[in-house]
Amino acid sequence: MKNSENSSAIVRDYFNAFQNGNMDKVLDLFHRNCLIVSVRDEERKKDQLHGTYRTREEAKQFIANIVNSFTTKEFSVERIIAEGNVVFANGKFSHEVKTTGKLFISDWAQVSIIEDGKIKEYRFYEDSAAFVKTSQN
Repeated sequence: MKNSENSSAIVRDYFNAFQNGNMDKVLDLFHRNCLIVSVRDEERKKDQLHGTYRTREEAKQFIANIVNSFTTKEFSVERIIAEGNVVFANGKFSHEVKTTGKLFISDWAQVSIIEDGKIKEYRFYEDSAAFVKTSQN
């Protein structure tokens, strides 16, 4: 039980740091050899948000891509559930897409695997069709 509580606390810290704009803390919560999958597990161009990121150095690019893509209007975490070192979280968000000014609204789900007190694996899913629609002029 203790491991589950620790794992969920790390993910909760991640969301709190992001919502408070503390990107150094967000980055520090990723394991140095992390794997991040944003919507789809495939190679991506450096500035492309969705795709695969490896290592903490690429996690810095992941954070930059989010910040450069959106102005967050609302972000809510509905639940965080942990079993051992695996954490599931979900919620809703509303982002203004910076390139179009359109509102991107989606439910989201995230699965994280915690190792050595850090986020080792991070998979984030959202309504990618809505993202494509709101990203086009």
